[in-house]
Amino acid sequence: MRLAELTALFGRLDFPGPEDRGHPARDDVRAVEGAVRDGLSDDELLLDLFALEIERRDGAPDLAPFHVIPELGVRLAFAYWRPGRAAGAHEHSDWTVTAVVHNTLDVATFDWDATARARRLVPKRLFSAEAGRVGHIYGPCIHDPRNPTGSWSISLHLFGPHDGPVIEAQVGPIDGLTPAAPWAAPDDALSAALLAHERECVRRAQIDALERRGPQAAPLLARLHARGDAGTRRRAARALGRTEALGAHAVLSRRWPGVELDVAPRAGRAELVAHSGGRVQVLLRVDAWAGPALRAVSAARELRPSDLPGLAEAEQLALARALVDWGTFQPFEAQEN
Repeated sequence: MRLAELTALFGRLDFPGPEDRGHPARDDVRAVEGAVRDGLSDDELLLDLFALEIERRDGAPDLAPFHVIPELGVRLAFAYWRPGRAAGAHEHSDWTVTAVVHNTLDVATFDWDATARARRLVPKRLFSAEAGRVGHIYGPCIHDPRNPTGSWSISLHLFGPHDGPVIEAQVGPIDGLTPAAPWAAPDDALSAALLAHERECVRRAQIDALERRGPQAAPLLARLHARGDAGTRRRAARALGRTEALGAHAVLSRRWPGVELDVAPRAGRAELVAHSGGRVQVLLRVDAWAGPALRAVSAARELRPSDLPGLAEAEQLALARALVDWGTFQPFEAQEN
């Protein structure tokens, strides 16, 4: 199934338009759920969706729609789940269809009626959804998806046009319910740098999701390679069957202007810490004996892996790759990206 076929299916079903507050028949929502499940089983639909996502949403906030069916106001969006991320308990009041397209999510659900009566979250069930699992919401729902793994997860969401919070307007504040937070642009150098790093992590999650989808995914991988930083490009090259190695004598240049690096001891280890204004982020943690290498990093504007003191060559390269993956340093040839 291609995106055009999914769009045509909506046209054949009796979904209300965006000005109509009516609800579609549940069988129609189930038909869309089944079509998404079938479409994701043969890769064509997912490749269509990622092509639009990569082109239209690059750098936009999480869950920004990359496609809207204008006659119906149905929105399509991807969500990206860093390791350990939880959405927080929130509600849906219109229909949705959701699919896990990469890795796994755990989903906690809550009893809507009991929660409304008690004005606190009342757990209902917890289930695990692996890649390929598709489900739908029809009636009002409160849930809290989270990524329980050490790798990034990706989910696909189709939203009805009238989805939004309603329960607190009906019964008052609910203890434990997470209000939707508006996206805010970063206001300091470190926050801006970490937002750029998050965008690269999203690209890398896309690469991981596309890597095993055959030669038809190669154009999308090439597009991600062209747009990414050096760490993203290395991952895309590997997915494309190429090698982009970081050599011991490569010259790396400091990025993240306005961000300072320091080394702090903690519990017998050494941490490389970035800070700007009042914000602090631990980037790397190593055994205390490798502290001199981190101190060399914190003082450098340019460095070669081979110059990092006290480390064997494999350790020098591992540390350099970690710095490149964060985006804190980049090879000279990647500076324009």
